Amino acid sequence: MAAQQGGAADKAAPLGQRVKAFIIKNYLPIAFLVALGLALAWPVPGKFLADLAILGNVRIVQVGSMALVFLITGLQLNTKELKRVLQPRNALLLGYGFVAILVITPCLGFALREAPLEPKAFAIGLAIFCVAPTTLGVGVALTTACGGNEAMALLLTVGTNALAVATMPPELRLLLPAGDGSGGASGGYNVNVQVTDLLIKLAITVLVPFAVGKTARETSDWVLEFVKAHRQQLSLLSTTALAFVVWQTLSAARDTLLEQRAGPVFAMIGLAIAMHLAYLLGNYVVVWWVMRAPLKEAIAVVIMASQKSAPVAVTCITFLTRDSAEQGLLSLPAIVGQLCQIFIGAGLAKWLSRVVARDEAAKKAAASAQAELGARAAEEGRASDATTLPQGAQGSRA
Repeated sequence: MAAQQGGAADKAAPLGQRVKAFIIKNYLPIAFLVALGLALAWPVPGKFLADLAILGNVRIVQVGSMALVFLITGLQLNTKELKRVLQPRNALLLGYGFVAILVITPCLGFALREAPLEPKAFAIGLAIFCVAPTTLGVGVALTTACGGNEAMALLLTVGTNALAVATMPPELRLLLPAGDGSGGASGGYNVNVQVTDLLIKLAITVLVPFAVGKTARETSDWVLEFVKAHRQQLSLLSTTALAFVVWQTLSAARDTLLEQRAGPVFAMIGLAIAMHLAYLLGNYVVVWWVMRAPLKEAIAVVIMASQKSAPVAVTCITFLTRDSAEQGLLSLPAIVGQLCQIFIGAGLAKWLSRVVARDEAAKKAAASAQAELGARAAEEGRASDATTLPQGAQGSRA
């Protein structure tokens, strides 16, 4: 009834408010699609910004955009929310979530890199996408929409994105051993995986701004109040920065992208969808049927362990090759893959939210029935006492 009243209230709201609410709710896919459209229609400004590089292949505007994302993540991170799930009963489930995101799911990259796609960069891009950590913000929002444990999703997001700084470089080195442009796993593309160099650049891009943001939140009351008062605006700014990275990368490779035939592009999209579905199925079997996790916690882990972050993958790609056209071809599978995750997740949210609602209603009904049985038992006990006490009194008088 409350949901129906809420839906009726939404329909009764002015058109402008409904449009605004829709845009805010679906801001990330809208931002990604706008970035794609702008890159294809007018690539000049995006290409100019993408080509602004320092220290060799460090694209300063792209790196700055990602640094802003992790700065905002640090500013918004409420440690109290994480402490709620850091309990012994959640240790095994959280451990699986971390291992699945950082170790198990990247293994699919070894199969995807061998996919018979042309250009070969599509297969390599999907493989790199497998190594990325879970999504920034999207997974938490999706978990919330599904009725899952939001705090657990937040912990997996923050933890895996921080640890990915150390796990991604060696995993990419294993995944793409032929990094000298000579062929092999990298298909002749000049994907150069220098573990130490990549680790340092990721640390500067991810860990340093995150630590700055978290420190500012914990040490400054003004910053804390500002973040609380502008939480939604900061989240939209973070998403805009992610789309900004996508826009620059696709703009730089626009001409190369338009040269690709439709068949290989659709094949790559199909593989991106299959990759996400395989993750969902595998994690569902382990978490729900093997580990027998509680429903809300199971939803959080399955969703977070099945998502991959396109912006983090794109940032890594900009560190792996200096060729802007190659960057675009390698990045497209990750961007398409994250859009597929969002649309599949939207369908899952409608179904899972109903499952959680039914589960909550069943729990409330069971608790109510238990309370009623307890009340009846107590009432019967009092009635029994009332009938036995006079008999005892009569016996004592006799």
